[in-house]
Amino acid sequence: NPYYFSGPAGEGIGGPHVGMDMIWPLGIIMRALTSSDDREILRCLRILKGSHAGTGFMHESFHKDDPKNFTRKWFAWANTLFGEMIVKIHTERPRLLAERM
Repeated sequence: NPYYFSGPAGEGIGGPHVGMDMIWPLGIIMRALTSSDDREILRCLRILKGSHAGTGFMHESFHKDDPKNFTRKWFAWANTLFGEMIVKIHTERPRLLAERM
């Protein structure tokens, strides 16, 4: 996939309209929602936690090398799905939310 990117800030898919090297948090959230592997879910949580660039919110995309380079400071779709992911993890795997990140 030419829109799969990996760097110090995270790994995941993006798309042409946000530019090269930009990762979609929505993709990482979906990866966590559909995974049955605790390590993979934790990896997604760590990436997402590190991607908000001090805003406390999910963005449309963030740069694979620098999460402070992001698009859309407010992106309700990603924030809402992030909340759904947290509820699902809390219900099915609460111990993962107690992990140190």
